Formats: sequence, structure tokens, C-alpha cells
Amino acid sequence: MIALNIPIATSQLLPRILVVTSCTGEKLYSPKNQLTLADFQDPVRLQKRSEELSAYQVPARQMYTGTQHLQVMEGVEKLRRSFGTQVVDIVIVSAGYGLILENQEIVPYEVTFQNMNHSEIDEWADTLEIHTQLESTISNYDLVFFLLGANYLRSLALPFKSRSDQTFIFLASGSSQQFISVPDSKKFILPLSNAEAKKYSYGLVGLKGFLFKQFALKVAHDPKLLQTVTHQPESLEKILDTQPIQLELPLSLPKVSPQQKQKSKKSKGRYSDGLIPIPNLPPAPNISLGMQYFIPEWDDRVDPNFDFKTDTLTPKREPYEDWYAHQIYPQPNYDGILVSKVVVDKSRKKKNYVEEFGIHKALRYQGEILGDCGAFGYIKEEKPPYKTEEILDYYTGLGFNYGVSIDHLIVGDFAKPGSREFRFGLTLDNALDFIEKCRERGYEKFTPIGAAQGWNPESYAEAVKELINMGYEYIALGGMARTPSQDIIDVLIKIQPYLKSTTRLHLFGVARLDAIPAFRHLGVTSFDSSGPLRSAWLDPDANYQTITGKTYAAVRIPPVGKNGLRVKQVVDAGIAEQEELKKLEQNSLNAIREYDKGRYSLEETLEVLLAYDYLLELPRNGKVSPVAAERRQRQHAIMYRELLEDQPWKKCDCVICQELGVEVAIFRGNDRNRRRGFHNTYVFYKRFKALIQSLQNKSD
Repeated sequence: MIALNIPIATSQLLPRILVVTSCTGEKLYSPKNQLTLADFQDPVRLQKRSEELSAYQVPARQMYTGTQHLQVMEGVEKLRRSFGTQVVDIVIVSAGYGLILENQEIVPYEVTFQNMNHSEIDEWADTLEIHTQLESTISNYDLVFFLLGANYLRSLALPFKSRSDQTFIFLASGSSQQFISVPDSKKFILPLSNAEAKKYSYGLVGLKGFLFKQFALKVAHDPKLLQTVTHQPESLEKILDTQPIQLELPLSLPKVSPQQKQKSKKSKGRYSDGLIPIPNLPPAPNISLGMQYFIPEWDDRVDPNFDFKTDTLTPKREPYEDWYAHQIYPQPNYDGILVSKVVVDKSRKKKNYVEEFGIHKALRYQGEILGDCGAFGYIKEEKPPYKTEEILDYYTGLGFNYGVSIDHLIVGDFAKPGSREFRFGLTLDNALDFIEKCRERGYEKFTPIGAAQGWNPESYAEAVKELINMGYEYIALGGMARTPSQDIIDVLIKIQPYLKSTTRLHLFGVARLDAIPAFRHLGVTSFDSSGPLRSAWLDPDANYQTITGKTYAAVRIPPVGKNGLRVKQVVDAGIAEQEELKKLEQNSLNAIREYDKGRYSLEETLEVLLAYDYLLELPRNGKVSPVAAERRQRQHAIMYRELLEDQPWKKCDCVICQELGVEVAIFRGNDRNRRRGFHNTYVFYKRFKALIQSLQNKSD
């Protein structure tokens, strides 16, 4: 058997390095019909099955996405960038293919030595000729790193024939060391256990790759260390101990190709243009009334003089005098604001503040303000806690432009027979009482809105018909915030025949751009939602929105020392001291700011960000979970890379992005997160208005 055809390093100044690592269970593709051991055992069958999976065929370096492999490849690439592409090579011990090169194209498979007993490992490894191929291969190298678990080390069937001037370094657990035998060469075994995992602040899963990456980074700064380790392999441990741990985490992952992204997007979308089709019905008679967007008021304010460099608030500031989005932007990014009474009443201080100044002055907003009771706040009560007279006085006294009658939600358990009929009738009775008292007492300072609740298209249609008969010209549909768009459309289709040209129709808690054309066509004239704003801190991966519709994850850099739950969990679990976390935090803030100024490279920035990120992901449900942390970190690495590569804040014309720059893309505290939410609302409103204008142009 001849050696694998690996180009031999040409430099005689540096030792030639070979890294022997293993395949990983996590792969770029995992189709249900991936190769099995039975396929590899039959050459004819293997060829046929491989052809079936040819669409998933990629080089081995891209196929494996396990943490160890990713970090090893980052270390390899660092050495190559520093000393040339020939300085280091890597071979992968695969339980399916045998010994393979990083550029060998393979298809997905599900075979591992981990599931085999000792005799099965010995027999299958011999069939794959792993020992013979590797023995021939290593003769070309001066320094060989083995990053293998017990069963994969066993598959090598050590010892090899080797030269006395060669150096072998094994990163291995205690149970693995029984399979290590190198009688004629220099060797060093770095034992890995829970103690080392704690020492290096990294989980055992992937620790071998993590340490090799640290070594590579250190060598890149001091090339003489390669000679030192080759001649004195035991010096590796000292080198690793002096390595700045906070900088040593994986920088990148295999990228998803544009074709793969497009395929993913198509699989998620039902319509080629991204919009839900307009039902084949005549437009609603009220379509000429246009469409408005209201944003709910949830104390979404920021300190106008917040210091982003020091993360400090204005001394002795009054929180209720902080700024809303409409005080930051030249024009409001909404047509009105929705204020729920339960939100006003949640704090005596807020209630007193609103009652003292009135709703417009309290919100510093001169546009339209719509008030409702906030049925979500008393959903479990048998009856709403308010009376009609109380609500009428509230709307009038505080200066609302619109006021909604008292309703009771019909959702979940409350949509069951018996409960739903009671709440349906109660909501309509309150609406009748509401509009009659408006007429009797001459409440003309606000427009009454009749609330409609239901549990199916027919019940909603019946409620709307009743409200129109009562004399309402503005109706609001509740209980649909979590209802699929198509189900809402089914409701609107039933309602449409009862609408008049003067009837305005509001949707509570629903803001879906893809459904806007259908909603508008069926008679919706206004809606509200805080979704775009709150996605800035509640969405797992779409915190920053853009005018093109593309979204990005913000970079998580939580503050240390402000009672953050994640930071506290890290400290309590003994993963890291607060001082170390503070250093990582400040390194991260500095790195992303320097990157924004063009002083840090993308790779350097990601390296620093992910160091802090990984430690924060370790605690899970009261336990330290390296596997979960590594999975999340891989996801974050992809998301952060995309954000930093595109730098969307530099392409946005909104005042927040123009003034704050990269600060708006940092997930950290109210004053950044809410400002990013304000930006998202700006983007949403701009897209909404453009869509409405496009629809109007088509109908003209």
C-alpha cells in the first residue's frame, strides 16, 4: 500500500506538520438516506449509493461540522496564512472511508467507531487499511499531532514504523493512552480530563481541537516555538498555559452557498413573490380609506444622553422623560399609538403621570392615539374589571382620539363551548352599552370603536354584523395575534359582505407584510403590533432588520456586573471568575468597535467575540453543557460573520444607524436594544408604506 498523495512541504526552515484528526457525527448534510456501514462493506453498492447522494458531495473539510474539526481547521488555516500552504497538512480518520485527505470529496454517511466493540474496530480498521496508509503517510513529516478519541486511536493499531528524529504529540484522555505506543521517536502525551476542561475553560467535547488552535495562534506570533516543540514536545503544555485563552475560539464555519440559501428560502415560502395571494373577490367597499399602522405603547423609551462608551445613564434622570422613537426620528415611524389601560394601570407612578399630563403630553406625541382596555391583562377573570362609564371617562379625560369598547378574549381554553358563547355575548353587550352611552352623554371628543371577538369565521362575521347594526363605523377584531394569516383571511372573507364604504376595520396584534395586500383587499384599514420593535431583543436570530427584508442577529455582549442572569450562571457554575468575564466583555466591545473602524480584521473580531460567547453558553438548566454551548456557538459564528461581513448599519439611512454605527448591532441593555427596535420599526414602516403605495398604483 502506498502513502496518500499529500504534497510535501517545501520549506526546510520549519518542521513539516501533520495533523491526524477524526470524523465527526455532525455534518454539513444529514439526509435520511445517507450511507451506512452496509454500504461501505459492498463496493458495488457503495458506488451506486454514492451516486444517489451526489447532490450532497463536498470535500471532507467542508462535510464535517463538529466542534473539534472546525477548530482544527481554523488552526491549520492560521498556520498556512502565516507560513504558507505547504507547512501543515491534515488527514481525517473516517469510520466509513478510512484515512482521507481534507480535499477528498465525500457524501454524507452515518458510521462511527464509537458504536463498535474492540474486535469490530480492529477488523473494520484493518479492512480500511488505516494503519498501513497512515504509517506510509507520516514518514514525510517532522511533527505529528494526534487528536483522536479512544476508539479512533485503537483503529490506528500503533506502533508505526517511524524515524528517531520525528516527534509525535497525542492529546488524549486517560482511557485512550493504553492505545498509544511510539517506541522509536520522541513523543508527548497531553492528558485531557475534566481538570483540563476547567483549566482551559472549555468543555471536553472539542477540547483537542481547541488546544491545537491555541497552539497554532501562539506559533503564528512566534515561529521559533515550532522548533522548540519538535525538539522538546513536553514544552507544548507550557505554551498552552501562556496562551491568551480569551482569544482562542473558532472563527468560522463552512459557509452555506447562495444556492443553498435560495433553496432554503424557497422551501419556507409558499409564494414566489413572498406575498400571500389576494382572494379572488371584489375589493372591500372601504378600500379607499387606506391603511394605518399603530404601535402599542409598552414603555419603549431610551435615555437620550446615554453614554455608549462607558455604558452609563444620565445622572438623576427621570425615566418617564426618556425619549420615544418619535422623538428621535424626524417623522414618526407609525400612524398612531395604541395604549392599553392595563399597561397604564400597572404602575401607580405611571398612572399618576398620565393622569397629570394627559395621554398626548405624557407620550410627547401629537398624532392619533387609540385606547383599549387590554383584554390580555384580565383574560383569566370571569368578567372584565372595568365598567363602561369608567372607560368612557378614561378615554375622554385623557384625550384619546379613539376608544375601544370593553371586550373579553375568546382564545385557548376560553374558546370552548359554554365559555366562548358567554364571552361573545358579554363583548357585544358591552359594545352596545358603550355606543349608547356615547350618544346619551355626548362623548364627541373620541371615536368609539366596537370590539369583536369570535372563535371561527362565522362567529366573527356575526359580531361585525351586530356592531355595524349598532351604528359603529370603526370595528376592531381581537384574539388573532397568534392566528395563521390564512385563517385570518378566512375570517375577513366572511366579514367583507357586511362592510360599508365608511366602515373602518382594525386588527389587534397583527403586523404581517406578506399578508398586507390580502388584508387591505378584504377591508382592513388599520392594525397594530410591537413585533418589529421587540424582535430586536426577543427574536433568536433576526434582531436587526433591513429595507430589503434581510435580517441579522445582533452580537451578544452582555454586561458583567449588572446582575445579568447568564453571567451569574457562569460565575456560579465555576466556569470563570467575574474578573475574567469582565476582561472578555471589554475585549469584545473593543474588537467590534475597532472592526467598525477598519482596524481589526473579520477573523480577529470573530475570534474575540466568540471567546466570550462560548463561556456564556456553557450553563444550561443548572448544568455545564459543552455540547449545547458548542452548538449554539457554531450558530452564532455563522450569524455574526454574516452581520460583520455585510455591515448593514453602514447602509441604513435612519438617524439611529447614522449616529450610533455598530453600537446598534450589539445585543446589550435597553439603550442599545430598544434603539435597534426603533430602527426595525423605521424599516417596517418604510416597507409597509412602499407596499401600500405599490398596491395603490396598481389599482389606479
